[in-house]
Amino acid sequence: MSRSVVAAVFVGAMALLWGQAARAQEVDPEPTQVVGEVVVNETGRTTAATIQGYARVDEGDALTQADLLKVERRLTATGLFQDVRVRTEPMADGRVRLVLEVEDKASWVIAPTFALSSSNVGGGVLYAENNLWGRSKKFAVAAQVSTAESGLFMGYLDPNLFGLPQLKLSLEGQLRSDRVEEYRPGATQSSPEVARRTRLNSASIAGELGVMLFERVRAAAKYRLMLIDARPPSQDTPVTEPAFEPGPSQRDTSLRLMVGIDTRQTLHAVMEGLNLEASYELSSPSVWSEFQYRKFGLLYRHGLRFFEEHNLVLRAEAALGTDLPFQQELVLGGNSLRGFLHRQFRGDTRLSFTAEYHFPLFTIRSLAFRGVGFSDTGLMLWRSIPEDRQLRDVTGRVVRGYLPDAKAGLDGATLAQGVGAGLRLYLRNVVLPLVGVDVAYGVNSGELRFYLVAGVTSS
Repeated sequence: MSRSVVAAVFVGAMALLWGQAARAQEVDPEPTQVVGEVVVNETGRTTAATIQGYARVDEGDALTQADLLKVERRLTATGLFQDVRVRTEPMADGRVRLVLEVEDKASWVIAPTFALSSSNVGGGVLYAENNLWGRSKKFAVAAQVSTAESGLFMGYLDPNLFGLPQLKLSLEGQLRSDRVEEYRPGATQSSPEVARRTRLNSASIAGELGVMLFERVRAAAKYRLMLIDARPPSQDTPVTEPAFEPGPSQRDTSLRLMVGIDTRQTLHAVMEGLNLEASYELSSPSVWSEFQYRKFGLLYRHGLRFFEEHNLVLRAEAALGTDLPFQQELVLGGNSLRGFLHRQFRGDTRLSFTAEYHFPLFTIRSLAFRGVGFSDTGLMLWRSIPEDRQLRDVTGRVVRGYLPDAKAGLDGATLAQGVGAGLRLYLRNVVLPLVGVDVAYGVNSGELRFYLVAGVTSS
């Protein structure tokens, strides 16, 4: 068959398909309705303006049935409502009245918080308000005491700044005391040995301004100011040389820029959508810092829904730092790598991947019990370590003293994996999950470890 005949057949087939598609569109277009009025029927404290703002529909807009479903999903994804109904009513002039009916969740909670995992046990109390003034502003304050990290934490989030859901402002502050334990290298240890124990005290404030474009493109800038104070290491550990030279408190400030695509929506206990983002964080005298380091990050998160209530959640991250001081090093272990100790692995380069499959078990009234199976994998390493095993800041102060047996490059890299299962409890009419329990098996070490989180953690 000649090339001209093949080309003619191909062009004819494409023309036929195009014509069929055009005729189908002409014969059965999706009906469009013009909004003449928006009516909000609410049974709680959320203001009508806030509800309509999240719906993103105004008088004169054209709506299809698909648009109505989008409006319902937008309202459900705010997390403010336990029930959402969206419908239209005909008006005398041929347009339609868009009716938004919502039922609020309980917007505030006072609850205990617990952390129970290997090397980190403790708890505290949390107050959280998810709907300040009925305008979806959020405020939380928590006090926590645990073996690894204790302190006071406050945060404020405005997800629709100036009444615009496209703008988001967050403010946070912390007073914190961390007991940082460094372990002997290696993921195969059943009982990892603590090589050095350091107390880090800090106070920080931060603010972030974000913008969402076209409901999918997100950009943000975050400025953080922290005062960091390191105490001399414990004398009952094998290594007693400081990981961070003790002395007067130092100012650690940074500017973080982020841009990405975010289409995620959390519909009750199920998360759907894709998040891809890149970030760059700079700390230097140019941003009023006494440190000089950089961080680069790539993040992938994806939620897929199956069988209505089943949920596959994927998360992959690549993070890289240069000249990181002790308090800014990358860590893995505990809730970030189940099957291993809290912050067991440290480095300046990290690759991680997590897959979780969530599924419904049973429901008792508004209390939902859901199961989860998961796999966590992480790779951690130092790309380079100074010959004298000491990293110094711009003033010559030692901001990182490495362990004697720490190795740089792939020879010193740690690849670890944990697999396991867990249970999640949710109340449909409350804004926060109640309890999470995980049992994880460390593939490298052969150890089983348990993790319990109740309420909201400080992170």
